[in-house]
Amino acid sequence: TVTSTSMGRKRTGKWRVERDELCIEFENEPIPKCYGVWTSGKQVELRREGLLPLQGSLEPPSGRN
Repeated sequence: TVTSTSMGRKRTGKWRVERDELCIEFENEPIPKCYGVWTSGKQVELRREGLLPLQGSLEPPSGRN
């Protein structure tokens, strides 16, 4: 599971690795978006050609449902 918060909007979805890229499919967005992943410690950048990198951080799971 992946969780994203951007501009006050929280989204959840599923992730998978495909051809050495991280692909994320959010609820209500059936077409996955795939990114190259760059890390330094807990900091992460998701890079996609033609777009500015998305920045985030890795966190342990908050619990199981």
